[in-house]
Amino acid sequence: MSSSDFHPTNTDRAQSPDASKECEESDSLDKLRWWQKATIYQILIQSFQDTDGDGKGDIRGIVNHLDYFVALGIDVVWISPIYESPMRDMGYDISDYRKVNPVFGTMQDMELLIQETHRRGLRLILDIALNHTATEHEWFQTSRRARQDPSLGKRDWYFWSEGKLDEFGNRIPPNNWESTFTGSTWEWDEVAGEFYLHIFGKNQPDLNWDCEEVRKELYKVLRFWLDKGVDGFRLDTMNLVSKTSSFPDAPISKEGSIWQPANYLFANGPHIHEYLQEMHQEVFSHYDCMTLAEMSCGVSAPEAVRYTSRFNPRHELNLVIQFQHVELDCHDGDKWMLREWELPELKRIINEWQETLVNNGGWNTVWMENHDQPRGISRFTTNSPRFRALCAKLLALWQFTLQGTNLIFQGQELGMINPGLFSEEMNQDIETIQYWKAACEEAGTEAPQKLELAKKAIIQKGRDNTRIPIPWTEDPHGGFTDPTAKPWLPAFDHGGEWCHASQRHSPESVWSFYRSLITMRKANPTLYYGSYECLDVENPIIWAYKRKSKHKCYLVVLNFSGCASSWNYVNHGVDLSTSRLLMSNHMTCEASSTPDLIFLRPFEGRLYQL
Repeated sequence: MSSSDFHPTNTDRAQSPDASKECEESDSLDKLRWWQKATIYQILIQSFQDTDGDGKGDIRGIVNHLDYFVALGIDVVWISPIYESPMRDMGYDISDYRKVNPVFGTMQDMELLIQETHRRGLRLILDIALNHTATEHEWFQTSRRARQDPSLGKRDWYFWSEGKLDEFGNRIPPNNWESTFTGSTWEWDEVAGEFYLHIFGKNQPDLNWDCEEVRKELYKVLRFWLDKGVDGFRLDTMNLVSKTSSFPDAPISKEGSIWQPANYLFANGPHIHEYLQEMHQEVFSHYDCMTLAEMSCGVSAPEAVRYTSRFNPRHELNLVIQFQHVELDCHDGDKWMLREWELPELKRIINEWQETLVNNGGWNTVWMENHDQPRGISRFTTNSPRFRALCAKLLALWQFTLQGTNLIFQGQELGMINPGLFSEEMNQDIETIQYWKAACEEAGTEAPQKLELAKKAIIQKGRDNTRIPIPWTEDPHGGFTDPTAKPWLPAFDHGGEWCHASQRHSPESVWSFYRSLITMRKANPTLYYGSYECLDVENPIIWAYKRKSKHKCYLVVLNFSGCASSWNYVNHGVDLSTSRLLMSNHMTCEASSTPDLIFLRPFEGRLYQL
């Protein structure tokens, strides 16, 4: 069965929106908010579409492609930071929250984007970093001078420390916390004559949320954009805004290193729920908006319930983005130390989130790649040209049949993969640059072997993997920018058949499969709000699960291997005698089941209605 075989009006494939008698209707479904039913499309503006020939994407490029989202079936567009910034970390280092970065356009462009998005029935959310600013921000510039001139104010808007003295009388940072971008989380500032805290890059000082003035000013920023008409925010690293204020040393977990991981000391801190409740009450409760919060440095499913449960009398957040399923390939939590993983491990993580949140008043986000993570095909399956399209569709079928709000990252719907290359030119990301620099410095006598391991890690996990410009056409640079311009990041040649122009009118393309899935999901609400039951958890190849509501039941069977396989459905209480096959990622569905077995080809996935 091909992706083109599905049409909203073809009840043999999926429910028609007109078939009201077959639509699931329940009190719980009626109470769902718009963001719970949505498919959200994430845009990294630098790599989306350049309209002025400077090699960087811009706001006008998004405006020009709004009909693209309508055609795909998208409900919400999430765009990366567009604020004034020195751009050391892709705009997450903000120097003015109320100004638009001229690289991307003007405030008039932004207002036009909001207007045109709404005119098409779409919603727009902005990405914003409230944990830290850029060192260029006026707040930080004032704070660093306020030690000598207290009348300036804002001294306590950031974290400052005199540090301590080592055995030789040298001033050193106050603790051994390691930055997420390597090195110390503390940087000496000559103007202030003290160290300041930065969990991320040294040019990204952390704001002190314990200071009420800081929180009030940030709430004003949020209201500024909501009053302009945006429909909510993706809140960057939101669970880091409350730290352990005594700044104790982290325990030694990296032998031979001065700086130690301290995530539990600066994530999900002592006042985090208090601050989020206050932010909701002061800002978000007054708007019909959504909050999508990144849970950086780790959060468990039970912790996520505290952040998102509708049973919480003091509301905090609508949705969180967790990372457990994309950290399976990390050794002891170290992103750059690779490990092999098995399918049952991934199942157990997804199972816990699928069952814990919705059963306790929360709501899942379902995603597999974003601006900070490598491509899903490369991570969860294979880059093999033979299987690439099948893998893209398999993963789409997996993602769109799980409970929660779906997030897709630009290019995912085209089947984009990691380039699989290492070069200085392709490493523009601050995190990757810092890691490579540290690897070169630490390699020592084992340099060749250690550096090869570092290169392998960057090829597999570097953030620039997904930041490569979108291939719109077969033109130079994939039609991302003018043929004579130089893209800010080299445009990887995916081949003509993978560009949007080739896929949009091909009924068997990855893009068409995504469109069919999105439409099918909207017509079958059980797939985003129904219960989840995993079958045969320990099977190392097949992932099978049921999605159930009061009136409907679906079976999803996915072969996560490059070999043909079979699955005994009778042993797991499944009856296919009256089932209908709704979707498959294969062009044809051969006679492939017996009274007790389903036979699946390599990377084949199927969705049945039972």
